[in-house]
Amino acid sequence: MTSLASSVRLRPFTHTDIPAFTAAVNASLDTLRPWMVWAHPDYQPAEAESWIAFTQQQRIKGEAEEFAIVDERDRLLGGAGIRFAREPGQFAALGYWVRSDMQRQGVASRAVALLLAMGFARPEVKVIEILAAEENRASRAVAERCGARFIDMRYGLIVLESGPVNTAIYHVHRPESQT
Repeated sequence: MTSLASSVRLRPFTHTDIPAFTAAVNASLDTLRPWMVWAHPDYQPAEAESWIAFTQQQRIKGEAEEFAIVDERDRLLGGAGIRFAREPGQFAALGYWVRSDMQRQGVASRAVALLLAMGFARPEVKVIEILAAEENRASRAVAERCGARFIDMRYGLIVLESGPVNTAIYHVHRPESQT
């Protein structure tokens, strides 16, 4: 684990993150735009503010936990979150993104490991799902490094700007020690 990855922590987004979030998105369009439909040129502070407000509402309702990925100096490195199942038969699911200049340093893998521990701390969570576009090799590699098992490829679970794509489905099962 790199020294950066070992210093990674998750904390809830706050309104003070708006400028850093906006800057991170705009600086990372090269790696976000192929996979994140919300990322677009000239991403605005009002959009970041809306997203952060939405994450706070999700937390209050118990539907999801969205976090800023930060380092030891509280520098915003990206975002990661877990959405909890709302219906029987659904799985908790997590997602993540890391600003371009911080990629390939273990940041996403560390954030996912923290999210998995958080998710499995809830007794009702037995399986956590990770979805990634088939061609999003970086995101798929993070899932695999974190112990997720490839389950299937399904068309249309992810819709990109170009339309529906094949989606790789990964599952992480609750560790035996937590059952």
